[in-house]
Amino acid sequence: MSCSRIKDADQKALYTRDGQLLVGDPDTDNCRAEKICVLPNRDLDRAKVPILLGIQGGSRCLACVETREGPSLQLEDVNIEDLYKGGEQATRFTFFQSSLGSAFRLEAAACPGWFLCGPDEPQQPVRLAKESEPSARTEFYFEQSR
Repeated sequence: MSCSRIKDADQKALYTRDGQLLVGDPDTDNCRAEKICVLPNRDLDRAKVPILLGIQGGSRCLACVETREGPSLQLEDVNIEDLYKGGEQATRFTFFQSSLGSAFRLEAAACPGWFLCGPDEPQQPVRLAKESEPSARTEFYFEQSR
């Protein structure tokens, strides 16, 4: 299992607070970049690079859930290694990673066409956005943990 920090195009890092995954600047927003653990989902098409994202040592995972407002993200108390061992229940925890040079985008496997998106304002949660959304901040970068 590899663990990295994930940053957006403005070099703001993903971090957790009050059970949410937010984006902020560790230097000014009084936050600490979260180490994101990554494992492949071996049950889905490997050509699409399906990955699982876990935090807190892999004890909580990012999931796509359907709400009345549309697809949404939430952190759930599920161990990433249990998802890795798997099956179908792992699909809503899976994101397809597509490369854009040194950056990447993450499309929710359970909600095709919806991508992990950084907020417009700092200290706000990451969300899912349609690719066509004009202000969607869907490019991210891995930074190896020290």
